[in-house]
Amino acid sequence: MINTDWPRILSNKSLKKCKQNSSLPLTKIKNKKDISNASAEKVVPPREEFLPVKDLKKVENLLPLTLYSKKQNKNRFKHRLNISIYKKYKIISADLRNRLHVEDPINELIAVNDIDKDFYSGVDGRPVRFRIPVFKSLKESLNKLLHIKQEIGIKKDCSLQIDTNYRNEMRVFEFAVKRLSDQVKSFDTFISESHHKSMTILSKSEKLRNQVELQLQELQSVAIEKFTIMSKLIGLEYKYGLQQKYGRFLYYLSPPSWRLRNRDFARSCEIEAKGFDFINSNEDDNFAVIFERLQHICYGVPIKPALYFTRPRDLMDVFDAMETQQLHYYTHVHHVAPYTKILKDGIITLKDIINQDSASVVSSIKRFEDFLLFSERKCAHLEEKFFKILYGLFYKCVAATDVLKLTVHLQFCYERVLQEKPLNMDLRTIAKSLEFVYMDLSKKLDSIKSDAVRRAVIKCMDIEKLQIRRANKAATELRLFHRLERELLRSFGFCTDNRYKPIKHKKDESKNSNKAKHIENNVQKKKSLTEAELEYLILFTDWTENEDPSTFLESLNLNDKNNEKDHDVI
Repeated sequence: MINTDWPRILSNKSLKKCKQNSSLPLTKIKNKKDISNASAEKVVPPREEFLPVKDLKKVENLLPLTLYSKKQNKNRFKHRLNISIYKKYKIISADLRNRLHVEDPINELIAVNDIDKDFYSGVDGRPVRFRIPVFKSLKESLNKLLHIKQEIGIKKDCSLQIDTNYRNEMRVFEFAVKRLSDQVKSFDTFISESHHKSMTILSKSEKLRNQVELQLQELQSVAIEKFTIMSKLIGLEYKYGLQQKYGRFLYYLSPPSWRLRNRDFARSCEIEAKGFDFINSNEDDNFAVIFERLQHICYGVPIKPALYFTRPRDLMDVFDAMETQQLHYYTHVHHVAPYTKILKDGIITLKDIINQDSASVVSSIKRFEDFLLFSERKCAHLEEKFFKILYGLFYKCVAATDVLKLTVHLQFCYERVLQEKPLNMDLRTIAKSLEFVYMDLSKKLDSIKSDAVRRAVIKCMDIEKLQIRRANKAATELRLFHRLERELLRSFGFCTDNRYKPIKHKKDESKNSNKAKHIENNVQKKKSLTEAELEYLILFTDWTENEDPSTFLESLNLNDKNNEKDHDVI
């Protein structure tokens, strides 16, 4: 009934594993019931960190063990002071949790309930009732007995596991104590050896430092001597240059006749070529350049100078003359000083006036530029608006095709109705005049009585009927006359054709009469058109673009002839 996979007694393999685990570094084992170390991971407790070599400022003070340990304790104390109270509490609580935490023992015992959960609630597939009958008391007692035995076995297994865990912990503890003692012994030896080594290194460093100090003193003395020599050489080079410039100055003070006689000396010294710059000295020249120059001068062949001023009195006379010249110059300057001051003040005022005028001119130019820019923008805006109105509303109101057609149509109607051409009249006045005519005609028609209108209509219809009868009678007589004429001509032997051709309207024309139309159009082109025909053609081109004007003109002529005949008949 009870399967125990965990052994009651630890084997040698388990002891070896415990020893290996004790020797290895501690690692966190994730378990379902493990304590969450989120708060502990955020805060790191202060550890003993060894100082790197680059942070050792003074080796002779920090290498000994006592000073080194003091420095380390000081840094550790500062680090602990920087930690807040809340972080310290988190560190301590996390450390205590990790120490007090004990993992739950492995319990892999399998009971009847693990295999079959409904083992005690049913028998042979039938559920057990709450109140067990009398005949099932034996089975119930057996089940209770088995259940109690199972619990006793589990408790015994747990107590055995506690004993084994205690023994394993004691073994691990003894092993850790032994290892700690070994580490303490090795640490003491390490401290003694490191102290001995540090003291030997300090003694060697002191010896080397003394030697270095002696070498430094020697080098400093040599450097001082070298600096004095260099400064003296530079001073000599400067004095030599001043003497050469002074000699050249005296050469230029000599008269030209003497200089002409001693031209060779000037060429040898390059006085005329170089002038007062005898030595091409620069501020950027180093000591090596100056030393080479002096060496070349010292080891070279000296040139004997040609002297014009042999006595010191001559030089004094020259300087006295220069002094008098300077005095005359200063007196002249003193007399001219107020005028120069007035001139300078005038120049300053003139500059101020010029600056003010230039500023005013610049401001006016800028103002005009702004005004021009504003005018250009306004002009562009007005031009844009003008063209927008011209090509937009004005074009739609005046120059559009519909408006032009309307004007032509109104002019035509005005000319036909009032029998005169509209001169210097706009579209609105023409339309108003036509409207007035229409209103007058409508008033006249309204004034006429209905009986008179009916009589006029009946009379008009009678006239048209009479015209139709006369036309039919005339047509029959004309056909009979043509037939009689044709028969007479045939009787006398003449070949006659049917010359009578009735007038064909547009509906009766055949589709194959294109040739006849083309001939008639050519004949009409040769004829000259009247003014009325030209006006009708202009209207036709505007309103009927896809029709033939010849038919329109024929119908117009026929209507005019019929109207004339009707007037004659009346």
